[in-house]
Amino acid sequence: MVTCKSFFFNIILSLFLIFIFTNFSYGGQTFKKLENKKVSYLDFFLLKFENTINKRAQILRRQMFATRVQYSNIGIQIDFDDKKEQIFINIYAIMDKYRYSKKRYEQKLSDCNQVRNLIFYKKLGYKFFTQKRDPSLSEGVMEDIFKEVFFKNINFNEEEINFLLDKTFVNVTILHPVMKKELSCYGKVNEYELK
Repeated sequence: MVTCKSFFFNIILSLFLIFIFTNFSYGGQTFKKLENKKVSYLDFFLLKFENTINKRAQILRRQMFATRVQYSNIGIQIDFDDKKEQIFINIYAIMDKYRYSKKRYEQKLSDCNQVRNLIFYKKLGYKFFTQKRDPSLSEGVMEDIFKEVFFKNINFNEEEINFLLDKTFVNVTILHPVMKKELSCYGKVNEYELK
């Protein structure tokens, strides 16, 4: 004779097993749908591009012995404008509040260029003592470094790489946290100097 407790236990166990098996099959179906979705090669490139830029932005961390402007935070945003067919990279560099509340300093155009140069080319692009533009980081050198770093292990031909390089623009904004001033510069990613 079946007791009331065992009857309810069997019903609960049956419902639980049905719930488990339907969830597993639903999960399997969802994974199949995700596997079959198509991702454009441009989307794949932009994701890899953004990840690489974020990793390279770590070079702007504070230095033990400051030889350039010190930053406490870097923000990066990449947008693709399909109407203009252009890639826009927005870089937001926040100067170190502790350092620049004691030391009076106003942002300069060379600071914008240095942020771009350090992230993309790992070079300042300016001479240490004079802070004048260093011609050793020319547009040709920048183009070669850019291609080597950002198009490595990606199946683009030379024409596609040159097209993407020509359509990639960068906007650097340096924010002074104490004086509440900002300085922006804009241009092609491999332009000699941003404006």
